[in-house]
Amino acid sequence: MSDFRFSIRHLPPWTWVAGIALLAGAVGWWIQPEKVGVPKPLGQIRITLPDTGSTPYFSPCASAFRVPNHAKIELQRTQQHELGCWYNIFFPRFNARLHCTEVPVNERLPALMKDAEDLVFGHEVAALGIRRQVLDVKGKSGVLYVLEGPVAAPLQFFVTDSVSHFMRGSLYFNHAPNPDSTAPVLERMEADVRRIMETLVWS
Repeated sequence: MSDFRFSIRHLPPWTWVAGIALLAGAVGWWIQPEKVGVPKPLGQIRITLPDTGSTPYFSPCASAFRVPNHAKIELQRTQQHELGCWYNIFFPRFNARLHCTEVPVNERLPALMKDAEDLVFGHEVAALGIRRQVLDVKGKSGVLYVLEGPVAAPLQFFVTDSVSHFMRGSLYFNHAPNPDSTAPVLERMEADVRRIMETLVWS
């Protein structure tokens, strides 16, 4: 009986080529790199601004001004020893509140104006810049401060008749400020605050 002996030397040349190709394909499949995700820039939320209509509002301090239709008034309880009145103008769509305070001047106008300015410049460290818009119309004067950058109160103002009445306000968002996404909102609310200042009268 004869022995059967197998030797790779007896294989045809094409089998060598096919084997090497198969081996290379298997190794390539095994070590292929995973696809790496490419980070995409964050998109900004699309904000639909409400209409520009407004309605007269009469405050507990005998003042009146026009309030945007998309806002709501929130009255604050006044303590017995406190003078003046406090209320918020709430903007539900923007999740923001304009905190307003009205107090009698009582010959304290320089002190009231200094307090208002100190509150503004208390945010100066975080602000990239501060713009002032001066209100100077018959019977009243005031300043609207626009604070640029990631600040807690980007809009602040005061209005006074210099004799009896003084009103100040500060706008606060109920979320972390993002100047890029809130820029259209701030531009609109800046116009709303200017209208409040311009239409403010005392009886």
